[in-house]
Amino acid sequence: MADVDADEIPGTQRKKHRHDLGHEDHGPKLAAKTTRGIQTLLGLWIVLTLALVVYALVDASRPRPPVPQPAPTEVR
Repeated sequence: MADVDADEIPGTQRKKHRHDLGHEDHGPKLAAKTTRGIQTLLGLWIVLTLALVVYALVDASRPRPPVPQPAPTEVR
Protein backbone atom coordinates (compact mmCIF):
# COMPACT_ATOMS: atom_id res chain seq x y z
CA MET A 1 0.00 0.00 0.00
CA ALA A 2 1.20 3.55 -0.70
CA ASP A 3 2.51 5.78 2.04
CA VAL A 4 -0.03 8.21 3.49
CA ASP A 5 0.92 11.84 4.03
CA ALA A 6 -0.09 13.62 7.23
CA ASP A 7 -2.62 15.85 5.43
CA GLU A 8 -4.36 12.95 3.62
CA ILE A 9 -7.27 10.89 4.76
CA PRO A 10 -6.65 7.16 4.33
CA GLY A 11 -8.80 5.59 1.62
CA THR A 12 -9.31 8.77 -0.40
CA GLN A 13 -7.86 9.45 -3.82
CA ARG A 14 -4.48 11.20 -3.73
CA LYS A 15 -4.36 14.71 -5.16
CA LYS A 16 -1.98 15.24 -8.03
CA HIS A 17 0.72 17.80 -7.54
CA ARG A 18 0.38 20.98 -9.60
CA HIS A 19 3.48 20.06 -11.63
CA ASP A 20 1.79 16.82 -12.62
CA LEU A 21 -1.16 18.83 -13.92
CA GLY A 22 1.04 21.09 -16.08
CA HIS A 23 0.69 24.23 -13.98
CA GLU A 24 3.41 26.82 -13.37
CA ASP A 25 5.71 26.34 -10.40
CA HIS A 26 4.47 29.08 -8.08
CA GLY A 27 2.49 32.30 -8.12
CA PRO A 28 -0.33 33.53 -10.33
CA LYS A 29 -0.28 33.33 -14.11
CA LEU A 30 0.52 37.06 -14.39
CA ALA A 31 3.72 36.52 -12.39
CA ALA A 32 4.81 33.81 -14.82
CA LYS A 33 5.03 36.33 -17.67
CA THR A 34 6.85 38.80 -15.43
CA THR A 35 9.32 36.13 -14.39
CA ARG A 36 9.86 35.16 -18.03
CA GLY A 37 10.49 38.82 -18.91
CA ILE A 38 13.03 39.17 -16.11
CA GLN A 39 14.77 35.99 -17.23
CA THR A 40 14.91 37.33 -20.79
CA LEU A 41 16.45 40.61 -19.63
CA LEU A 42 19.01 38.81 -17.48
CA GLY A 43 19.90 36.49 -20.35
CA LEU A 44 20.34 39.46 -22.68
CA TRP A 45 22.49 41.19 -20.08
CA ILE A 46 24.72 38.12 -19.75
CA VAL A 47 25.10 37.76 -23.54
CA LEU A 48 25.97 41.44 -23.99
CA THR A 49 28.47 41.30 -21.11
CA LEU A 50 30.20 38.29 -22.66
CA ALA A 51 30.28 40.07 -26.03
CA LEU A 52 31.88 43.11 -24.39
CA VAL A 53 34.50 40.93 -22.69
CA VAL A 54 35.36 39.21 -25.98
CA TYR A 55 35.59 42.58 -27.73
CA ALA A 56 37.88 43.93 -25.01
CA LEU A 57 40.14 40.86 -25.23
CA VAL A 58 40.36 41.09 -29.02
CA ASP A 59 41.03 44.83 -28.90
CA ALA A 60 43.72 44.40 -26.22
CA SER A 61 45.52 41.72 -28.25
CA ARG A 62 45.79 43.86 -31.42
CA PRO A 63 49.30 45.09 -32.19
CA ARG A 64 49.64 48.86 -31.91
CA PRO A 65 51.94 50.97 -34.08
CA PRO A 66 54.80 52.51 -32.13
CA VAL A 67 54.08 55.98 -30.79
CA PRO A 68 56.65 58.53 -32.05
CA GLN A 69 58.57 60.09 -29.19
CA PRO A 70 59.34 63.80 -29.28
CA ALA A 71 62.95 64.71 -29.85
CA PRO A 72 64.77 65.63 -26.65
CA THR A 73 65.47 69.34 -26.32
CA GLU A 74 68.78 70.66 -25.18
CA VAL A 75 68.80 72.62 -21.97
CA ARG A 76 71.44 75.45 -21.73
